[in-house]
Amino acid sequence: MGTSRDFPAAPDMEALVGCARQMAVRIGAEGVSDAELAQVIDYVLFGEKDGWACGVEGLLSRTEAANLVLAHLESWLMARTGRDWDAPLQWGQDTLVAEVEQALFGAR
Repeated sequence: MGTSRDFPAAPDMEALVGCARQMAVRIGAEGVSDAELAQVIDYVLFGEKDGWACGVEGLLSRTEAANLVLAHLESWLMARTGRDWDAPLQWGQDTLVAEVEQALFGAR
């Protein structure tokens, strides 16, 4: 998992918003602003969930931290768009997990 020395001082928020934008477009939420996406990411990483500290301290693996961000984004986007949870989502989860990991913690 690593130590806090192994990670950047802060995640790459621009790259994270880019990943969130990809998810939003793929599930049909093109009208969501980048500011809204950044707000959701900030909440997960630095708000109540404290995902950034959990990842840096090794309480979550890189993949778990990335999935935490993506799961919250997915839930928020589903609520925001009123989309039915029964509809299968095709938002490229596997590739986005790797991209979010890199945006959070840098290259391995």
